[in-house]
Amino acid sequence: MSRVLTRPLASTYHHALRSTSSKTQRALWTAATCSHPDLATSISRCFPAPSSTTPPQSSETPNNVTIVLASRSYPGSDLLNLPSAVPQHIRDTSTVLGAIVDRVPTRSGHGVSTLTLTPSATLLSCKPFHLSGAESRRKRLKEKSVGKWARAQDIEERSLDTADAWNAFKSISIGRNQVQVPEAALPSSSSSSSSSSSSDVSSNDHGAATTATTKQEVIVFSDLEVHQFLEALDNAAPQANKVGLLASSTPFITGKPVTMFWNGQLVQDGVLGVSIMRDTSRKEGREKSVTTVEYPSMSTLGPAMQITRCRGNIILELDESNATRLLLDRLQATTLTKDKEYFLATGEPAALGSLDHKDVRTDIDMAKATVYKITGGDPSKGNMAVDTVHDLRVGQWVQFIHHDKFQEQGHYDQTMINKPDSLMFTTSDPNNTIEEQYNLSQAGESSVESVFGGSSENGFIVGIPDEDTWVCTVTDSVLKHSN
Repeated sequence: MSRVLTRPLASTYHHALRSTSSKTQRALWTAATCSHPDLATSISRCFPAPSSTTPPQSSETPNNVTIVLASRSYPGSDLLNLPSAVPQHIRDTSTVLGAIVDRVPTRSGHGVSTLTLTPSATLLSCKPFHLSGAESRRKRLKEKSVGKWARAQDIEERSLDTADAWNAFKSISIGRNQVQVPEAALPSSSSSSSSSSSSDVSSNDHGAATTATTKQEVIVFSDLEVHQFLEALDNAAPQANKVGLLASSTPFITGKPVTMFWNGQLVQDGVLGVSIMRDTSRKEGREKSVTTVEYPSMSTLGPAMQITRCRGNIILELDESNATRLLLDRLQATTLTKDKEYFLATGEPAALGSLDHKDVRTDIDMAKATVYKITGGDPSKGNMAVDTVHDLRVGQWVQFIHHDKFQEQGHYDQTMINKPDSLMFTTSDPNNTIEEQYNLSQAGESSVESVFGGSSENGFIVGIPDEDTWVCTVTDSVLKHSN
């Protein structure tokens, strides 16, 4: 672990200032995290008063968007008052949104993490959006169903014993009820007139032209029913980077299934976030966005295999062998038990050149892998159910993996503090959430760090251009995104 950097409050705020054309202006991406025992104090320290040398903002300065994540280790009454308390500390901000999460990126996990986005010559626009559960027209997905999109009366797990039922079970990747994506979350060209002769140029909120040199990033926070929205967002904005976090469960803390907030109001369902448009033609905007997912506590269980028979999210054969029996056989060769959680990594083999050699072990490249939980299996029939809303494919490479290493909860990463314009989301252990182990009365003060992120036991959202966006619910997994 890297050594701890401690920054006084003044130097932290200075890090959020940049000099452009001999004028000092606020950064377009300003992050701060504080773990003070008192919630109001943590918020105030994340939004310090400007120094006397900071020039006042012009009345023509575009409005900001501020995201606030607070750990659920604070008292429930304080968390319920958070939406009304935050605006008191923020200047020039039109929209405040956020959520209650399990942890924020501090050593204890306790605290508040904030991100302020300011439109500029590089960040052309930052448009907030909110889709409430009532207006989203989403249908609740049955978590234990074989097909995530299938209705219980259409496909039942026991009905796969018959050939007719198996033939009827064709796909899980298309939702029956398409969600309408808020206009603010769409790329600028999508909102332009359909009669326009040019699809790569449109106007934006600040008068600049949106061309092929722009890139879109969408940061999303949601309840547990986010899959249909993500599918609709992929269809509407396939070139956009999408990252986000599912809010933590808070029924015993605030009395709500999840607790989010939007412009001073508490929100207990739906989707909210911000769509960011950047100008990549400018020198400071040319860096390519990088999104990585890491699984530090995972180990592989045998070499990679290819799917030879599957339907939807059900695998029947791996390397022409009974899929569930293959997993059980590998467990018998170890000290592992079948009661443990196991996962399936999907992706490309790490060494393509060795595939013709049967004696050479082939592993999935975990730096580019997508990982899903194995939710059930029948060794007599081979059925192996995988927790995904995207169709598996014949010929796809997969590998069994499992938790085999200890990983400190929260994944505090000192290196992220030295990376401006970056964020980190993690998936925490649902059986080891922060309120079960954190003693607020013994908490000590800590400095404010220039980092933004959060952790939830419900998972985080991963979406890179032209690929299906998915929700990672693998405990101890880590998403890092930098611009």
